[in-house]
Amino acid sequence: MKQYVKIVITGGPSGGKTTLIEALKKELGQKCAIVPEAASILYRGGFPRYKEAQGIINAQRAIYFTQKELEDMICKVSQKPLIVCDRGSVDALAYWPSEPSHFFDSIQSDKGAEFSRYDWVLHLDTADMDDYDTSNPIRTETFSEAANLNAKIMEAWEGHPRRIVIGHNRDFLSKMTTALSVINAIMTHKSADEINKELLK
Repeated sequence: MKQYVKIVITGGPSGGKTTLIEALKKELGQKCAIVPEAASILYRGGFPRYKEAQGIINAQRAIYFTQKELEDMICKVSQKPLIVCDRGSVDALAYWPSEPSHFFDSIQSDKGAEFSRYDWVLHLDTADMDDYDTSNPIRTETFSEAANLNAKIMEAWEGHPRRIVIGHNRDFLSKMTTALSVINAIMTHKSADEINKELLK
């Protein structure tokens, strides 16, 4: 029987994912295990970044399988009640240069199977233009490209039964406070409907 809750932190570039994950490490400490972002591990390690379709396909497949093994390992060995994933497998659809069905055929899976890997999805919208962060050397997107990716990631996770979206129309500190409160609500077994109602207050 599964003894943990598994949450994806996703969203467009400069949405606050890294900041939120660092805050979770401090606030939850030994109760939380982090699955690091597979793309950052690969690209920082020298995995080539080609703009051609075939290069993107190979990169996204490498990210998917690396991420799957990272998740499997950490879920099995961490023994923590909360597993936080820095991005989820379905994020690949935002980058994939062909139809979603082609991606799922490529990894021999489907959307339902990938959704079932994650108990909750927390989507942090990309920051607005004035607050868009370009200091991350791994981040190569312009603001307009980031906004487009944010919309594609939103679409990719459409239909997940427990997805919470935190918009960019807040100051950053409020956004992080809200995200932390959502995760605390998840850990106290509140439903997605209850959490979304609280966000609308």
